[in-house]
Amino acid sequence: MIKIINRYRFSKEVFTIVFSSYCICFLFVELLISPLQLLAGLPQTSYASLMYLPHGIRVLSVWLYREKAVIPLFFSHLFIYVVFWLEGLTVAENIAMVLVGTLCAPWAFLFVGWIGFDVSVRNSKIMHWRSILLVGFLASIINSLGNSFILSPHIEPSLHLLTASTYLIGDTLGVFILLLILLFGFRLARKISVFHT
Repeated sequence: MIKIINRYRFSKEVFTIVFSSYCICFLFVELLISPLQLLAGLPQTSYASLMYLPHGIRVLSVWLYREKAVIPLFFSHLFIYVVFWLEGLTVAENIAMVLVGTLCAPWAFLFVGWIGFDVSVRNSKIMHWRSILLVGFLASIINSLGNSFILSPHIEPSLHLLTASTYLIGDTLGVFILLLILLFGFRLARKISVFHT
């Protein structure tokens, strides 16, 4: 039991990084991406985003912090659902959505590890961004299937496939865009540090 507790124990820094980055990315989606989707007249906007950056936070958090990211991710999801999503769904549906969102990335990493593919930070033989994108895609499949199933009573039958595919595209694109932002951010930081030395 103590072994399990130690695996999931996290520091204040890990909690702060995961929680704040997830919430910031969600606010970006809520305040910029969702209004653009509504302007474009996309009917699935109420359920799914075409560029869901928080999915990138899920995947990168679990990649970097492993099990230590799970509880901070759970509280991030719970906070976002309490603030933005509770209306129209039962408590059980909201908890199920929180759990699917929280666990899709850890499950994807478990699956990839189970088939023998080491995508951990310490494996220097692989291109990490490709591995992260692959795991992000697998996690988006899990998230898409789980959320589509939970939301199925609330979504018009004609929108089921569109909503599921939007989850898949939006989550995967969110991982890709977040990786690009980090890549260019690190390059810019290196150039700035070289300039100042």
